[in-house]
Amino acid sequence: MNLIPGNLYKFQYFDRQNENLNDKLVLYLGEDHIHRKDGQVIEYNLMQVIGEDRILKCRHEHLRRYLKDID
Repeated sequence: MNLIPGNLYKFQYFDRQNENLNDKLVLYLGEDHIHRKDGQVIEYNLMQVIGEDRILKCRHEHLRRYLKDID
């Protein structure tokens, strides 16, 4: 699934370790890249959890499969 900045998504249930994200509504903000000194580029996906002050910085691509597009 291609995530589109500005769209709303909802986390589906994916595990007990991250149960604080299960069924949470998030606003996808886009990508952020960190360029390390060793030449590696680390890609993060930024998401604002609706109703919370925090912005999630998700590095794992597998998290995308647990998001449902609600727009």
